[in-house]
Amino acid sequence: MKIPNHRKCKICKTRFKPATLYEWWCSEEHKEDLIKVLAEKARHKRIQEQEKRRKIKVKEEKDDLKARREKLKTKSDWNREAQAAVNKFIYWRDYGKTCIACGRKLNYGVRGGSVDSSHYRSRGSASHLCFNIYNIHSGCVYCNRDLSGNIIPYRINLIKRIGIDRVEKLEHDNTPRKFTIEYLQRVKAIFTRRASHYEKLRKRTIGEAA
Repeated sequence: MKIPNHRKCKICKTRFKPATLYEWWCSEEHKEDLIKVLAEKARHKRIQEQEKRRKIKVKEEKDDLKARREKLKTKSDWNREAQAAVNKFIYWRDYGKTCIACGRKLNYGVRGGSVDSSHYRSRGSASHLCFNIYNIHSGCVYCNRDLSGNIIPYRINLIKRIGIDRVEKLEHDNTPRKFTIEYLQRVKAIFTRRASHYEKLRKRTIGEAA
C-alpha cells in the first residue's frame, strides 16, 4: 500500500505529508496527544465491556434466582398470582365504568384500593368460575366486601352488560374444574399480557381526551 501524499492530522485536522503509512499526526506533540486520546478510548471501551459483562451476570443471577423461587412456589401461590393477573385485567377492561352492583362512580385512581374485582358467583361457592371474565366485574368496596357482592342489583346490571343467556349460563355452570400448576401459569401469563394491552389502550384514550 502506497503512502498517501497528504493526510489530515487526527488532532488538529491540518493536512500534512506523512512519512510512513501509519503516521496520523503532523507533529511529535500531536503524536503524544493522539496516543493519549487512543489510550482513553481504549480505557472507555474496556469499562463499557466490563459494565456489559456485569449487567449480563446480574441478569443471569436474577433469572436463576427467579427460576429457583418459582420452583418453590406451591399450587396455592400460583393460584393467587393467576387471580391477581385476572383481577388486574378486569380493572383495566372496566376502567371508567361504574360499580356493577350499585352503579356508583368508581375511583380508578387507586387500583386495589377503592375498586374491587367483584365475582358474581363468589370464589367460595363457585371456585371453578374464579377466572371466568363474565363472572368478574369492577365493583365498589362497600358492595363487594360489606354487602357480599350486593347480588340482586349485581344480577340486574350484569344482565344489561352481558345478556341474560350468559348470566343464566354462569348460574347453571356447576361443572367442577381442577386447575393444575401449568394451567395456572398459563392463566397468569395470558392475563398479564391482556392487562398490559388494556392498560396501554386506556391510558392512550385518557391522553387523547386530555
